[in-house]
Amino acid sequence: MSTVLAESNRLMLPSEALKRKFDLLDGLLPGQPAPQDDAGQMSTHAVLIGNIGLLLPSDALSELIEHGAVCRLPNTSTWFSGITSVRGNMIPVFDLHELFDIDYGNLKRRMIVVGENEKAVAFWVDDFPRIVTLAVEDGMTGAPPIPSLIRDHSRQYYFKEGQVWVDWNIETFVTTLGEML
Repeated sequence: MSTVLAESNRLMLPSEALKRKFDLLDGLLPGQPAPQDDAGQMSTHAVLIGNIGLLLPSDALSELIEHGAVCRLPNTSTWFSGITSVRGNMIPVFDLHELFDIDYGNLKRRMIVVGENEKAVAFWVDDFPRIVTLAVEDGMTGAPPIPSLIRDHSRQYYFKEGQVWVDWNIETFVTTLGEML
């Protein structure tokens, strides 16, 4: 085996992995939409809550949890599922289906955690996140028929392949939910 091929097949040591620089998100400011390419398109992760497509913030880490345990808190709203622990951090879990009276049928819901440490929040989604590529011409000029609470925290709406996608400010949305508790 050649030296070059042997080097490419070598596993990275954990100490090397920890020292690597990850600059995928460099230059993004919190709350800003994903950058557009030269053709005016942006690709970002998105999730579905019923028929509402929500774009995940490109400047925050997101993590899907298949079997997360949630501890319900007494005397709280039904749309507040409770608290879960992710890597030792206590994270609030919201059920937007319950909040907006959206039926999820027999879907196996998953929990998505957005953000890190004390700024992390979790909510139930219908399926795995997907990558959505949106162009300027996919933008909508008017507000779609979505709950006013999401509309109040939306920056832009897109319509692509029969689905409405909402670029929302998750930070202000969660702050409002906290005030509603």
